[in-house]
Amino acid sequence: MSKKELAIGVLGAGGNIGHTHSQNIATYVDGARLAAVYDLNTERAEEVAKTYGAKVMASAEELIASPEIDAVVIASWDGTHADLAVKCIQAGKPVFCEKPLATTLEDAKKVVEAEKASGKRLLQIGFMRRFDPDYIKMKKILDSGELGAPLMAHCISRTRSHPKNHTTEQHITNIAIHEIDICRWLLGENLNEVAVRFPRATCFAEGTCQDPQLVLMQSDSGVLIDVEVSGNSYYGYEILCELVCEKGTIRLPVAAEPIVRSYLQCGQAIPEDWTNRFVVAYQEELQHWVDYLQGKTDVPGPGAEDGYEACKISDALIKAQTTGQWEKVEA
Repeated sequence: MSKKELAIGVLGAGGNIGHTHSQNIATYVDGARLAAVYDLNTERAEEVAKTYGAKVMASAEELIASPEIDAVVIASWDGTHADLAVKCIQAGKPVFCEKPLATTLEDAKKVVEAEKASGKRLLQIGFMRRFDPDYIKMKKILDSGELGAPLMAHCISRTRSHPKNHTTEQHITNIAIHEIDICRWLLGENLNEVAVRFPRATCFAEGTCQDPQLVLMQSDSGVLIDVEVSGNSYYGYEILCELVCEKGTIRLPVAAEPIVRSYLQCGQAIPEDWTNRFVVAYQEELQHWVDYLQGKTDVPGPGAEDGYEACKISDALIKAQTTGQWEKVEA
């Protein structure tokens, strides 16, 4: 696709991530404009449209089918991703789909099959950490070989709080899926065996959701990965990653914040949520998507196959939540 400026439509524009994508397309991304939005919450959709000069569509299907729309961003709730992605692909529209690609392995496969049937690479998935400057630096150091082969990876994913309807399974499909993908990307290989352990639950866990969780994964070459997944850390949002290699370690830096000394105390601010931590990554993933569609780069971003592989690993982890055993990832 080659056009001076791509007209982008955003599905789910009323939610936090949908608004972020809408804002980035309208104010940051070169070569694109926010042309239309849709959300079940009409009031929120109208607010976004008014703010950024876009049109409000009456339905997702209308937006996808519109000849005025060149490409689509899917930022609606997780369970709708696969169906909407297939509709975009069948309409011949390039699509940027937020993670996860699907909430079931069966639905993820439908997306992959639809793209293969189209004969084109039409989907980029929102694994934005691949575009974070610090993760990129980590990968360059690892790929240089200066520290030898990787042996272990220690990861932490802490969110201040989660909605009351958040489930035990969503700790995997909505949170740990970022670590699933970033570890695949950093190591350049797949993960083949997984397990989940439940420590004592926090008093802030809602309903039957088991929080926190310890996710364990092993790569094809034998790298052992542990991920602490906390949906109710209470104190703030924190993402950490350390790769242990033969000759040293590579650690993701703590987000830079001024250290303030005041009366009888010293400290620095902790981000409240992802909107402050991954600003550049969210901008750059969309810029890369548009650049690829415009032919400015021939390197595609993470695609449907990456989304499918992450769903396979998620599927095995959800099984491991129930069995308490190590589970094989489907080959």
